[in-house]
Amino acid sequence: MSDNLPDHAYTSTAVREDRYWLVRCDQTPSIRSKVRLLTQAADHQRRALAEAIGVPAAWVAVDVRPVLPKHIHERIARAHELRATATWANSSAAAEVRAAARILADAQFSLRDIGTILGVSYQRAHQLTRL
Repeated sequence: MSDNLPDHAYTSTAVREDRYWLVRCDQTPSIRSKVRLLTQAADHQRRALAEAIGVPAAWVAVDVRPVLPKHIHERIARAHELRATATWANSSAAAEVRAAARILADAQFSLRDIGTILGVSYQRAHQLTRL
């Protein structure tokens, strides 16, 4: 066994039914759990699988995959896309602010004026001209 990695990796499918999640191991369908919170599912499955195969729970890794309606998957995917776009936009905006700060500094504007123009403190303006 490697030092940090579990020897046994499993996936489990979680289906919401009323107030509970019904969780079934994909590789060993007889291993089932019923939990209130999805955060409890992996631990319950890990312990049940460890007992079934006779190894310590620390040796078992379980990836729980909830079954969700398609429209929710679409919303989550869209959120990931928007976060990626926001990350790119923030990075691009920061580069533009740094470029503007350097141009203003090259034109002999004071750090206080650069800060006022860019909407930052003069200390931050100084940092931006040095980046």
